[in-house]
Amino acid sequence: MAFSFKMLNEEGQGDFVLLFAIDWPSVDISEFMYSTGTKKKFPPIFTLLKYILYAGDDDGTIPIPWLNLNGQLGDIVDRADGSDVPFSVGGETFHAHHAVLAARSPVFKTELLGSMAESAMPCVTLHNIDPATFKALLHFVYMDALLSPTGGGASSTSTTTGFFKSLLMAVDMYALKRLKLMCAQKLWGSVSVETVATTLGYAETYHCPELKSKCLSFLMAESSFKKVAFTDGYFHLRQDFPLIIEEIKKRIES
Repeated sequence: MAFSFKMLNEEGQGDFVLLFAIDWPSVDISEFMYSTGTKKKFPPIFTLLKYILYAGDDDGTIPIPWLNLNGQLGDIVDRADGSDVPFSVGGETFHAHHAVLAARSPVFKTELLGSMAESAMPCVTLHNIDPATFKALLHFVYMDALLSPTGGGASSTSTTTGFFKSLLMAVDMYALKRLKLMCAQKLWGSVSVETVATTLGYAETYHCPELKSKCLSFLMAESSFKKVAFTDGYFHLRQDFPLIIEEIKKRIES
């Protein structure tokens, strides 16, 4: 059996290589053969996987490169040229496109393409969201990816948690279900005895049943509940979310 691959570097450049194998699992992939007939040694598999490989055919067909739509849309995120709707957020201006926002969010569609006041505004001013959160929201709308709160740098747990809680509020507002679950995943990853009650309150407020279910299961564990019950977060949970407290009581009684 023969396989044809193309290896791409970070610039999207690469050479076609041809690997001959009969039993794929037993192949030593540390050595490939170029289509030109020359051999080349490659790094071990754990290094090789840092590169992008896509399968082609060895029967003369034309291989198709990887989809690059996200990268191309990423090039127009917050670019003034070609944009048709500016947003003013916390004193900063962001540039976007009616069509892209409307396609990704039913709320944006109603606001920008419907009869609401925003559709006639030369610049849409948002008061209930901060610039960093709106930047992350736009990044997802165009790239379908979650933006790091620090751009890849180091940050404290409290800063990261605060960022994703703010983003959870924004994505609930604009009905971005996939991004909401991404935020929920991040928040769940930092849940502890001290934070679970507060996170549970956020899950309830911003309509994220998946995160709520996880938090309730964590809280109801016998080893956790006795500790959680004495936290400030649980005190505020009792004050602000009586229905959740009733649900917890029912679980305890059952």
